[in-house]
Amino acid sequence: MQPADAPQRPTAARRRAWLLPSLVGAYLAVVTLFMVFVLHLSVSPERLLLLMLIAALVLGRARLFLADWIPFLVLFLSYEYLRGLGGKLGMPIHDVTSLERLISFGQVPTVLLQQAFYHAGQVTWYDIAGTMFYFLHFAFPLGLGYLFWIVDRRTFLRFSRTLIAMSFAAFVFYLLLPVAPPWKAVPGVVKIIDHTLPSFTDLPGVSVPATVYHWLTPNQYAAMPSLHAAYPFLGALFALRLWGRRAWPALAYTAGVWLSIVYLGEHYIVDIIGGVIFALAAFFGEEWFTQVWRRRRARRDEAELATSARSSS
Repeated sequence: MQPADAPQRPTAARRRAWLLPSLVGAYLAVVTLFMVFVLHLSVSPERLLLLMLIAALVLGRARLFLADWIPFLVLFLSYEYLRGLGGKLGMPIHDVTSLERLISFGQVPTVLLQQAFYHAGQVTWYDIAGTMFYFLHFAFPLGLGYLFWIVDRRTFLRFSRTLIAMSFAAFVFYLLLPVAPPWKAVPGVVKIIDHTLPSFTDLPGVSVPATVYHWLTPNQYAAMPSLHAAYPFLGALFALRLWGRRAWPALAYTAGVWLSIVYLGEHYIVDIIGGVIFALAAFFGEEWFTQVWRRRRARRDEAELATSARSSS
């Protein structure tokens, strides 16, 4: 006869399984917010790497962390460096405003949002919230990737190579077809982050130390496809596959990013659609590649077993 508490054991085990990633996620979130709002430091990849390394040391997985993460971050920073070259090759700059009007019933959603909510000379809470969504562009996928690494290393490895492959594919697109963002292409659209950044990241007389990431030159014509839209969506796809319905907050975050980048004047809706297409292609392309690789490896193992069986007989 089973004890009375037997049916509760799987639930308790699931709760324990979620305890570690919840603690790690809370640690990264609290320290990141402290860096931004108290120390007034930007969240660069190097600083995130240090925070994650500290947690890995506590968990006794520092060597594995360095082996898995340093190659990934080197490739990520390499992409960020190359991205800045995209608008400097003399390729014609494209304006997709007409395409945006085509899918938006003759309107430009950025213009409508800014007319309704933006107040010149004022910085509202949603201006700051949108800016935070915008500047968590790489912090969110890196933080989510770290949770993947804590819970299931294979998911992290698949996510990291997919993210890098998608980024370099987008770089080729930026190189050949540079696209201007709304704040450059549409008269009257305000680049809101130019007004929100000083309100919560700068203090008079305080110099913010630069990091390697700040030496990289941004590409002002890398609007299409929007990797600001693609990164969180790709992370949400992997999270849904790993955690199911528990990953729905990642989708809510993704929606917040999409709304923010349109309101801030950084991207069109068509840029978001392009980012979604890139993310879906990368996600299912990696799935196809993984399945093909597993089948080939299984056939090779079977062939080796058969060969060894014949030689032993």
